Amino acid sequence: MKQFEYKVAVIATHVPLTTKGYEGAAQEFETRLNALGDQGWELVQRADGFFFFRREKPESGGETQTAGGGQ
Repeated sequence: MKQFEYKVAVIATHVPLTTKGYEGAAQEFETRLNALGDQGWELVQRADGFFFFRREKPESGGETQTAGGGQ
């Protein structure tokens, strides 16, 4: 079964009301999201300035038994 780890990031979403301000904020926002994506994080939800990411945990070397799975 896949297992995930989660990360919560706070990214300011209040932007100055000038076109230049929007462009700069969008570029900074894109840079931060791309950096997290490069680390394997996937954005799953955004709420009130909180951004929730997940990525799959690497599988551990040991096998786990499932319920009822015996010999």
